[in-house]
Amino acid sequence: MGTIDYREIGDRIIEAVGLDNIESMTHCATRLRLEVRDRDAIDDSQVELIDQVKGVFFNAGQYQIILGTGIVNKVYEEINQYYQFTERSAAEMSKQSASGLQIAIRNVADIFVPIIPILGATGLFLGLKGVVLNEQVLGLVHMNTADIPAWFTAILTVLTDTAFGFLTAFICWSAFKKIGGLPIIGFLIGLMLVSPALPNAYAVANGTAEPIMAFGIIPLVGYQGSILTALITGILGALLEKKLRKIMPNSMDLIFTPFVVILLSVFLALFILGPIVHGFEAQAIKAIEWFLHLPFGIGGLIIGFLYPIAVMTGMHHMFIAIETSLIASTGFNPLITVCAMYGFSNAAVCLAIALKSKSQAFKTAGVSATATQILGVSEPALFGVVMRTGMKAIGVMVISSALGGMVLSLFGIQANSYGLAVLLSPLMYIYSPYQLIVYCITGLATFCLAFILTQLIVLKKEAVVMKKEVHSTEEPVQKHEVLPPVEGEILPLAEVNDPVFSNKLIGEGFGVYPENDTIVAPITGEIVMIAPTKHAFGIRDKNGFELLIHMGIETVELNGIPFELKIKLGQQVTQGETIGRLDRSFIIKEQKDPTVMVVATSAQNPITTIEFSTPLLTFY
Repeated sequence: MGTIDYREIGDRIIEAVGLDNIESMTHCATRLRLEVRDRDAIDDSQVELIDQVKGVFFNAGQYQIILGTGIVNKVYEEINQYYQFTERSAAEMSKQSASGLQIAIRNVADIFVPIIPILGATGLFLGLKGVVLNEQVLGLVHMNTADIPAWFTAILTVLTDTAFGFLTAFICWSAFKKIGGLPIIGFLIGLMLVSPALPNAYAVANGTAEPIMAFGIIPLVGYQGSILTALITGILGALLEKKLRKIMPNSMDLIFTPFVVILLSVFLALFILGPIVHGFEAQAIKAIEWFLHLPFGIGGLIIGFLYPIAVMTGMHHMFIAIETSLIASTGFNPLITVCAMYGFSNAAVCLAIALKSKSQAFKTAGVSATATQILGVSEPALFGVVMRTGMKAIGVMVISSALGGMVLSLFGIQANSYGLAVLLSPLMYIYSPYQLIVYCITGLATFCLAFILTQLIVLKKEAVVMKKEVHSTEEPVQKHEVLPPVEGEILPLAEVNDPVFSNKLIGEGFGVYPENDTIVAPITGEIVMIAPTKHAFGIRDKNGFELLIHMGIETVELNGIPFELKIKLGQQVTQGETIGRLDRSFIIKEQKDPTVMVVATSAQNPITTIEFSTPLLTFY
């Protein structure tokens, strides 16, 4: 494999998107995120032809180019070195189409993203330390821990303890950078929270030190490992600095703004936030650990089930802060362990579907997406293959992930780091042979289970069809007449304001901007899926043609309030039959898009053409 030219990749991205079209640029762990002036001016196919680009989509006001971990940051640095785009408006641009909760979660996640590499590296140092100091390993060279030189132990301690000892400083620094303050001020505030003048938080926790009592009632301690204290202090300090910069006279700004910000932030952290938040954080960590260690692996089963769904909805960013708190407080990360099974199951389902596909182009794309998932980037496999195949494929992936999480939770497996997925994830368990072996066996078993279930459940019908086609050289074109489920303006799927649907990652279809509230059955068939929040349902006819009806964009966050469905699973309905209603006024009031999407989700006979006639639309 040749050397990757990150400069050339960056230049080609700028050329394809348009230099004058880009207003700002930032990146996350896997994607280059661009704010663009004209989305329609970009030819996605040209961007996707660029080396190392694994996919593109437009979401939350951002044109997002999937490059993958270890690549996106290098491409970003090359582009930023020569073009100097600003990052200021990235957060403001996200607000255009994201909910308040999603914006908050994304902003918090963005604070932790720069910290992931150092904690990941520290986790590997901890793993190597566990191997080097293992009595059995030392026994192979006729040594024991007493024979290890003091200088070597000291070096190991420096490598493994520094990041966690000063974690509050890194978080405050990143929070200031994200909010728009001066990062060096945040870094100093974070260092002050773990000053040697304060009793060490870990020493106080294990009873070897006592807190200093201020005014006889407020315990003063260092906040080593207190993620929430550092996070809230950093955010409030940065916001305070931005306010002061606007009102402070220029002659006083250089010295007095940092003076006030540092003084108030440290006072707030040590005397108010710390004592309150630290106690809450400690109890929250205990609750999470308790949940993960529920009997029979129930906690791992539930999280393993929910994590893939969180990825589909973009809510998985919240796991980063929780994982950081777990590592800082306990030294271990059992959460990423159960979540990691999603990567194994997603890769397996994607590979099984790709290998069985009759389309050579789809097969090649699916195998490529599988390789990308194995290396840690899940979007191409998830959105491009698994979700596009239908609910059975999603179900197999989610159930396999859940069962893998249950087994790992049952055996008490926990990482000592985060940031590594699928192929590289075993490195987070090398600190213990037992942990490493059980994790690898479970990951491999999860992969095999998902692969086999996909063959048996998802692709079973396709195998039958292929046998029948042996005696026929031509496959008859099947027509499916679909009635819009609600009256309104018919839209091509490419025009709806949701990248998963507009990019046809789930399948071909159309949108309807509703003009009334009545929902009718688009085809005659059986109800095969109803979302818990009632915003979506699936229907399948007697020939296996299946439709997903998704009412509104991001309406899952409305918890079912604007929807009323008069159907149940397994019920037979007739085309045109009234089956429910939606409250358009409520959806619009909540600043959501009421567009109803109708998508053909059958992967065995994918729809390639739609005839936009009235009153019925014909799918081919």
